[in-house]
Amino acid sequence: MIKKVFSAILMALAICVTTSAAVKKTNLRVLYVGGHSDMETMGIGAYDTAAYDRSAAQRMAAWETYLKEYFTTVKAISGKDYHYTMSNDYDVTIIDGDPKPIEPRRTISENGRFSKLVYARYVPDNFDRPVITIAEEGETVGRRIGVKNDWYCLCLDAHAFGMNTKHDIFRGPYPVKLTMVDRPTPEGAKEYAATYGTPLPETTKMWRVQNKGYMTHNGFKVGMVSRPWGYADSPETEIISGGESAKSYDAIAIGRHANWLHWGFAASPADMTDEAKPVFANAVIYISKFAGQHVIARKLYEGISTRTNADDMKSRLRKETYDDYIEMLKKYDEQTRHVADSVKKIEAAGGKLTDMDRMYLQMAEHPQPKPTYEQFVQQAAGELFQQFGTDIEKYNKYYTDNRPYFYGTTSNYGLLLDEDAKSLSIANNDKRILDKAISLWEKGEDVEKAKRLLYRYTLLRYDNAQEFRAWYKKYEKKLFFTENGGWLWLVNDLDPATPGNDYSVLKYDDVDESQLARVTQATTTEEPVQLSAAVEDNGNGNKTLMVRAKIHPGYHIYSAVSEQDPYIVTTYDIDLNGKGKLVGELQKPTGRMLNTTGTVVYENEVVFKQKFTAGRNGSIKFTINYQACDDRSCLQPMSKTIETRY
Repeated sequence: MIKKVFSAILMALAICVTTSAAVKKTNLRVLYVGGHSDMETMGIGAYDTAAYDRSAAQRMAAWETYLKEYFTTVKAISGKDYHYTMSNDYDVTIIDGDPKPIEPRRTISENGRFSKLVYARYVPDNFDRPVITIAEEGETVGRRIGVKNDWYCLCLDAHAFGMNTKHDIFRGPYPVKLTMVDRPTPEGAKEYAATYGTPLPETTKMWRVQNKGYMTHNGFKVGMVSRPWGYADSPETEIISGGESAKSYDAIAIGRHANWLHWGFAASPADMTDEAKPVFANAVIYISKFAGQHVIARKLYEGISTRTNADDMKSRLRKETYDDYIEMLKKYDEQTRHVADSVKKIEAAGGKLTDMDRMYLQMAEHPQPKPTYEQFVQQAAGELFQQFGTDIEKYNKYYTDNRPYFYGTTSNYGLLLDEDAKSLSIANNDKRILDKAISLWEKGEDVEKAKRLLYRYTLLRYDNAQEFRAWYKKYEKKLFFTENGGWLWLVNDLDPATPGNDYSVLKYDDVDESQLARVTQATTTEEPVQLSAAVEDNGNGNKTLMVRAKIHPGYHIYSAVSEQDPYIVTTYDIDLNGKGKLVGELQKPTGRMLNTTGTVVYENEVVFKQKFTAGRNGSIKFTINYQACDDRSCLQPMSKTIETRY
């Protein structure tokens, strides 16, 4: 009897301890929108859908349980059941699964040629409810309305670094402990920095956010970092933390754009560290304070240039950068030969070779071509090469002297030189340029130049100087300049009716039907891969499909991806319409080594060949599924199809 009483007392004490240690709930209403699982499926053609569904259900349950520990009201729903109006009933919405779009994604083409991509819409432009997006949902849900939490790279692992530890999410109300440890600086960040002449330390102080990551747990969901260039050039943004990724050192793992907070880490609370859980809860409380705010500066085109491109070009053209590039190619060739030698031994012993094994043999037989310095500069400099050749001092002077007058557009992803601004000797991000242009118009001097400047750098389309002057006088103290948001002067004012903030004048959602017939198959940074196809008739019904893929300069797609890298391998689908049969495997071109992990990429122009047998008057369709990246960032995975008759 005494033992039973003693046991009851111990149990009561345990309950008291547990209760006293329980988290004090914050009075907030939180809506969790789920649908993703802990499995990474991006770029994977086939996977166990039943296992995915089970994981998604477990993930949703983990989020719901966790959120209920911290907040008084929690609702968990699937993305397919979410509509943006539901957020009106909650203080914060957490999006961790693709909602059903209110407008679907559209691709406009003419005669099979790409013209324009219009992204899916999930919320209206002036949506003002507080949101946290998990991993790539910042890109998915925010792209159409210009949220800066874009897809720089789906390659964020388990650690954060470069945190603003004075930020509210690290200070409370829930107590936070940040255990910092020295870890190797990510290789991708070091390679990127070396290209631009800014080497990084071998180790970096990091904080563990997740107990699992894709680098250590194969198949685990991958996080997303956003582009840093121009992220903070509007008043409604802030960078909170970087993270361990395959991209630049300053890639953004946690950041806020107006009422949208990007939490780039991918783990659910089931795999968050105990130190990370209160930080996320603090982030929920923090973003709740931005109810009623909305995006002002809209990044409608993820690849838009900023002025840092001019600085990058000066570094990229250095002879030291070229020398490092050649050494890197030589190192990759050596690694390829080493792997190929091992493969040959397997083949000699009668072992079965994989597609990747055969690819290494092919690459060893055809080493990567090494450009001369002149060729290297010509490819990087483009049209300027005709003026400056390999005279790097002239390039440095050009980019330094003209830096105040460069600007970007949504149709040209490089930098353009504004001769109008240069003629006035006023930088385009200097407010005086607006005042000067209005004055010129008022005086009837250089009116066309004045109009060009005002229409180029504002969203106003007034047809007289008086209205421009009245607007300038009223909002002068609230004006700010954003490169990331379109190289525009905008007004720091949340009133949707504020003149000067209406991006609809750019007609970015529309298509100019009169332009469709003039679309060519030129590559762009928005559409970096273009296809052409032909069929060679070899007689007796034997034919060969030849598909040429042209890849935009500076970009690459992935022939093979190492398990250590997060990139998406290129896959192919071939469909014979009518009677016919594919003969053998698709003949793929030789790629080049991207890095020391073994990932192989295609660049410039490559040709694929597929033999088949068929009669006459049929057609064959070729689809390439790829992710295009340059040395700074990756685009979302895309597919492109070309069909040709024979």
